[in-house]
Amino acid sequence: MSTIGKEPALGGPERARTSVAIVPRGDWGTLVVSGPERGSWLEGLVTCQVGKLQPGQGTWGLTLNRQGKIQSVLWVVAAPDQLWLGLAPGTVESVEAELGRMLIMEDAELARPGSPRQWFALHGPLALERADELARQFAGHAGSLDWSGLGGAALLVEQARVPDLMAACQSELLSEQGWLQLRLERGLPELGTDFDGRDRPHEAALERRAVNWTKGCYLGQEVVCMQDMRGKVKRRIVPLIVAGAPPAPGSTVLAPDGQSVGEVTSSVPVGARALALARVKASFLEPAGKLEVSGQPAEVAKAP
Repeated sequence: MSTIGKEPALGGPERARTSVAIVPRGDWGTLVVSGPERGSWLEGLVTCQVGKLQPGQGTWGLTLNRQGKIQSVLWVVAAPDQLWLGLAPGTVESVEAELGRMLIMEDAELARPGSPRQWFALHGPLALERADELARQFAGHAGSLDWSGLGGAALLVEQARVPDLMAACQSELLSEQGWLQLRLERGLPELGTDFDGRDRPHEAALERRAVNWTKGCYLGQEVVCMQDMRGKVKRRIVPLIVAGAPPAPGSTVLAPDGQSVGEVTSSVPVGARALALARVKASFLEPAGKLEVSGQPAEVAKAP
């Protein structure tokens, strides 16, 4: 059985393993929730637990529709009087409208920030320490969020402060290619690239990462719970190790008998091999399963 995190040739950017790597996420949208009932109101709508967050804490999850299908990935950072929401690219307007319809009698307010903001994702064992330092230096907000299992934090600052912040942490920034390698190494899919609004958490391989199974009700919970109990998933995002050049997104994944069983959604070269994420039929999801992509042997890996 192959495990991505244990393959020495597949190591990700070293800073994320040993200290901190910073990924600018200028494409993420921002909403802010205020009012005494902000936490309890949002708690009943999203897959993560937000009602007990204290200032400086954070979490991440999903917003779903009533059919349990993913509408956006959600980051939440708590400030003393507000909850700051980071939303995946292209989803802020639809999520604002959907959440706004759910705000009826609660003593809470949902709004856009008064000035443009930018998000940063920090990965690594020193991520929260560095995020707190940058939040103090640039009058932002930070909270602990671990997307990758290496430690992490989210940071939010006013757009006007971004150039100075970027200059202050230039050596810690991950390139786009570096972030692609890191997230594929950690088996982390992205909305709009690896999955979309047709998928539920199980199909996006996020049901154990972005769904809290001990919290109370949320929108779409019944469908998600039923799918978990029945264990029925037709297709799912899985990490692949490919013995050769990275296959292009959209490349067909073939079973040993030549039948098409899926397609590649993301890929990156790492040494003489490649890492990929692919949407694969359920009957071929087992780790160490032998497949083929673009004429090259491929193997389903166990995500970290």
